[in-house]
Amino acid sequence: MSSNDYQHYVLNEQRKRRIKLFLVKILVSALFIIPAYPFSRFLKNKIQKNILNAVHLKPDSDSFKLWCDPPVTAIVNYHLFNITNSFQIVTNPISTPIHIKDTPSYTYNIKLNKINIQWSNDNKNISYGVERLFTRHPTRFDPSSANDTGVFIDLLRATFRTQYQLKPTETFYDFAGMNTFYHRNAVEQLEGFTSDLFNMIKDQMVGPNSNKTGFVYRQNGSRLFNFSIQVGKTIYTF
Repeated sequence: MSSNDYQHYVLNEQRKRRIKLFLVKILVSALFIIPAYPFSRFLKNKIQKNILNAVHLKPDSDSFKLWCDPPVTAIVNYHLFNITNSFQIVTNPISTPIHIKDTPSYTYNIKLNKINIQWSNDNKNISYGVERLFTRHPTRFDPSSANDTGVFIDLLRATFRTQYQLKPTETFYDFAGMNTFYHRNAVEQLEGFTSDLFNMIKDQMVGPNSNKTGFVYRQNGSRLFNFSIQVGKTIYTF
């Protein structure tokens, strides 16, 4: 065999081996890929079913207990606007701009509780209400801030003022007092305080916690909304 024929023979054999190797790779890949697709579909549906079964709401289940009392608490920072030049404003109200300084943040935890939970007879629907509970944050609320004081806008007095014309009558001052600004405790503005004006309209207050006024006080334990939801889900597999 001449050298040219031998070289041609070697190249031809190498080409055959490459073709055989390529076909073997295709065959092996097909053996893995073809059954992998239906198996992946089966595995996906099984995992989805297991997850939905684990979180499915039903009476006395672990998921229902977590749903009733979720381990999540919202944290809210409140700031008040302290008017630092109230005396100058009262002395010369026309030309004196209002100077305001933010108070330090007062941090509260807000816990949402589900109340009045009622299941339907077939356990397919659930109705419930939601209420909010405010508590001072155990580490972020500075205990010494409970003694903070300042001059804050009396929202109750401002709301009462809207019932009168541009120049209020003497009746307004008889009810709301002559002082436009009051030096008060800052935290009480949130957690509840009373005033002569509040005591006068107290019987007209609606909603929870009507013995005082204050944003956190009035909202604490308040009922937000009523809900009705359908539990469960039908799983379709293809």
